[in-house]
Amino acid sequence: MRAAELKRLLKKHGCKFENHNGGSGHQTVRRGQFKSTFPGHSGSAELGNALGHKILTDLRIR
Repeated sequence: MRAAELKRLLKKHGCKFENHNGGSGHQTVRRGQFKSTFPGHSGSAELGNALGHKILTDLRIR
């Protein structure tokens, strides 16, 4: 799954993205009381299936 596709899916489920201070490029993704870290890859970069699954699991999205 590409980073842009996952980000679009997360936004569709009402997730909010917060930038980290310090320039790490990563973002915190929040959905209600749940949160996860989204990598700072470019939109066309492929994310591993395990990473995508972990983010969805952390945010309780099926």
